[in-house]
Amino acid sequence: MNDAKAKEHIMKATFRAALLAFLLAAAGLAGAQDLIGLDKAQALALSRSKSLQKLTLAVDAGQVAEKAQNYSLLPQATLKVGGTVDYPAASLASSAAAAATLSVSQIIYEGGKNNILAAIDRLATEQARMEARAEYLSVLQSADSAYFNVLKAQAALEAAKSDLSATKLLQSLAQAKFDSGVVIKAAVVEAQAETMSKETTLSQANKTLSVAKASFKSITGVSSLPKPIDFATYSAVMARIGANDDAATEAFISSVTASALKGNPSLSASQLVLEQAQKSVDAAKAAYLPSVSAAWSHSAAYSASSGLDLASEGSLSLTVSIPLDQYATKNTVQGKTIVAAQASLSKESAVEDLRLEIMSDVYDLTSAVRSVSSSQKALEYAQSNYEVKLELYKLSKASSSELSDAELLVSSSRSSLISAQYAFLSGLSSLRTAAGLESEALLLAMLK
Repeated sequence: MNDAKAKEHIMKATFRAALLAFLLAAAGLAGAQDLIGLDKAQALALSRSKSLQKLTLAVDAGQVAEKAQNYSLLPQATLKVGGTVDYPAASLASSAAAAATLSVSQIIYEGGKNNILAAIDRLATEQARMEARAEYLSVLQSADSAYFNVLKAQAALEAAKSDLSATKLLQSLAQAKFDSGVVIKAAVVEAQAETMSKETTLSQANKTLSVAKASFKSITGVSSLPKPIDFATYSAVMARIGANDDAATEAFISSVTASALKGNPSLSASQLVLEQAQKSVDAAKAAYLPSVSAAWSHSAAYSASSGLDLASEGSLSLTVSIPLDQYATKNTVQGKTIVAAQASLSKESAVEDLRLEIMSDVYDLTSAVRSVSSSQKALEYAQSNYEVKLELYKLSKASSSELSDAELLVSSSRSSLISAQYAFLSGLSSLRTAAGLESEALLLAMLK
């Protein structure tokens, strides 16, 4: 009788678990609508980024400053026009007079300072462009991160639901065995405590997902959810990375580093800062040299008494300015030289930091790939072990603790797999940004 009751309770518990799994699958299908891909999420993030828009405007401002400096190299022309009327007079016409003066000045030589300043403005514009590109890549990485975080949180939530379902099954089985007199009350209480723990984990997973969704919406501006990632499409890539020996890994690091030294916009910006500082030293040195300027002025006048005179007055001048404050100039040059030395050190530090970042990212990526492989195998074993323990428990040949341990092994292996998979995707995104690349395909091509 007791065995019959136990079997009846087990059948009911199994049916409830199957029904719960069906409902979860149905909910997943219902929520699969209105999904967006990673490319779309990146495009939305780029269109909404205020920081990227500000840096784009900085490029425009740099171009305006560049034009202004170029205009200063052109001749400066001024037209001055005036008129007078004397009174009292017999008539306004008899006392009216007018004059016009056209002046043109041109710097002939100033030690090349204006040309140097124009070059500095061009470098500043290019620096602004590199900073904008760096922000562009940063926005892409932020979109990737938000996208992956939602998917990771969804996977963690589904895992928590599965864990809770398994724990409830254990609780139902324990209750059935207790009702049948097979186990003591402590086994039921233990299962109830485990269920409460899993419910707490599920609640936390829901909150994590809510935060991830909010962050994704903040970046993209839409309530749509990310399309799931098919990790099978990365199987060949992960197999290649996982099989790399030390020499192959170093070759990959070298390839990514070479791309970064050539195309990383932040590194390019630091180089442009250095070049501007060096040009500033040249501009300061130009103050040692004399400057030569020329000016031409011509006036025309009209009066009622003398009529129109188109050449009433004119002048042509040539001016040479010789700086005598050499000590002040020397001090300025020294100050600019120090700034240039600092910029050089910053550039060297940026290069070294980037090399170390790429090395660390490649090692982390390799570790994630190998963790994916080991976690998949561990999960397969854990699931097989759980199924065996479950059947043994149903036959009263395994304890509730053994079944609980088996379920915990499944849970931890699944969590490890989820973490490793999204660590792999995040690693690719980070490496792509460091290399100064816009697409993942360009990065993966370096593996070939």
